[in-house]
Amino acid sequence: MIDVANNNTDEIDVFFNARSVAIYGASQSPNSVGQAIVQNFIKPQYTGKVYAVNPKYDQVLGVPCFPNLQEIPGPVDLVVVAVPARIAPRVFEDIGKKGSKAAIVISGGFSETGEKGAQLENEIVDIAQKYGIRIIGPNCVGVIDTQTNVDTFFLPEYRCGRPKPSNVANISLVSQSGAFAAAIADWTSELGLGISKIISLGNKCDVDDDDLLSYLAEDDSTQVICYYTEGYDKMGGRSFYRHAKEITHHKPVIVCKSGRGERAKRAASSHTGSIAGSDNIADAAYKQSGIIRADNFEYMFDMAKGLAMQPAAKGDRVLIVTNGGGLGVMTTDALEAIGLAIPPPSPELHEKLNERLPGYCAIGNPIDVVGDSDSSRYDIAFEEAISSGEYDIIVVGMLLQTPSLGMDITNVIANHQRQSEFPFVVVSMGGAFTTKAGEVMELMGCPTYATGEKAALAAKALAEFGEVKFGDEFNKTVDA
Repeated sequence: MIDVANNNTDEIDVFFNARSVAIYGASQSPNSVGQAIVQNFIKPQYTGKVYAVNPKYDQVLGVPCFPNLQEIPGPVDLVVVAVPARIAPRVFEDIGKKGSKAAIVISGGFSETGEKGAQLENEIVDIAQKYGIRIIGPNCVGVIDTQTNVDTFFLPEYRCGRPKPSNVANISLVSQSGAFAAAIADWTSELGLGISKIISLGNKCDVDDDDLLSYLAEDDSTQVICYYTEGYDKMGGRSFYRHAKEITHHKPVIVCKSGRGERAKRAASSHTGSIAGSDNIADAAYKQSGIIRADNFEYMFDMAKGLAMQPAAKGDRVLIVTNGGGLGVMTTDALEAIGLAIPPPSPELHEKLNERLPGYCAIGNPIDVVGDSDSSRYDIAFEEAISSGEYDIIVVGMLLQTPSLGMDITNVIANHQRQSEFPFVVVSMGGAFTTKAGEVMELMGCPTYATGEKAALAAKALAEFGEVKFGDEFNKTVDA
């Protein structure tokens, strides 16, 4: 392993901001890995220089093709390696002599296959250290950067959609599994979640979780850092937790770790050679490091969306304001189950709300402004609740099937959130009209969910991040 004690984020930045890329193993064969990667880089969105490397061809998809890197007339920032493992050492000597400092090794056949593969992996690491080359992989799909359009995923876009960045907030994912990284790229492209980067680390022979954690912590286009991992080696785990502790008080880090059960641990070992280890120890280490743990990838992105768009909560007291009694009850159930406080309004706040809202509104927690409400009742509830200082997070139930509630509710919610800097989470169940309203809500920076359970997860994450960020100043009213 290359020593990362003096980690330099500039070395990692080349992987995402390469202005010239060479694909080693580029191919004219349809549906081949070498051709798919070239196709990614000849899209107009990527504005850097692209070169193919393969002694068999003069060009691949119109891209000039060279027998080796030395023949390329200009500098090459990043080399994508898609050749059989047995010739990788020779390729790395070529990369070193060219002076390139970053390589993504897509190919498999290294340490994940046994002793012989491990020897090949050690050999390319030794050559990389000699020339100062950083490596992502091997046995990975590489990176997608939605801002610079560096894309080494060798999966055709008609089968694996590519996510897009958002003007509001973005999430980055680091995944040990290439297939999982590809599935998340495809899934988030449909959801419309803002994604900055997706990185598949594979065998982690050099660039590892620590490197990416340090880099993404300083990356302005990443508001939340997510990890999917199957385990750590002993030293790698300790180092990751130590690095995370320095970062989690100012940028949220969420981890989804698999390999909880014995069979899953064995599966992780055969997949990436990971040591899944004790899940209880991992849980404790995450907590001590300020890392938020998600039970599955869907929960992870529900949490990440809330954290990316909203400020950390300064306490764990949640107020629910809704125009649907059933939605209010279901959301209350979810918040209670997840361990957040749902205190009723104080007598003083109750009296103020009672004076301003119609007598048939249910004033408690939830505050049910009932089905004939327009946005003005929400406005009153938010104004009084925020000024009371009795709550730390507001969960809004917004059922738009009733004609009395117009789209101006989105402005009311967003304005109160901006002016108060309170974290708001919105639940809006329904069909096409509701979905559109949710999209508008999120363009205004308020995360919107289809169920109370999803909104509760987001609220919980905002409280967990607040506890890490504010420390002793966090108003914790519910014991874990």
